Amino acid sequence: MLNKTIPERVFQVKDASGRQYKVTRYAWMESEADEAASAQWRETWHLLMTENGGFLDPVGDGRYVIDGTGTVVEPIEGETAAQPA
Repeated sequence: MLNKTIPERVFQVKDASGRQYKVTRYAWMESEADEAASAQWRETWHLLMTENGGFLDPVGDGRYVIDGTGTVVEPIEGETAAQPA
């Protein structure tokens, strides 16, 4: 089995005061094959992380809270946060 982690997408979020944060969606991928073609990889889980190392947890209504700070953020209009796994 092969595993890899990829920075799948970068997007912007903002808090209530308008401060913006850059977020990267990291996807953990695995393949059963020893030498996997791109079509053989599947996402097992993902993680949203700010450029300063804060993790985002969903709180509903498309919003997130940044672990450690309790800051509630939402994607900036037109930005897409995550794809279904």
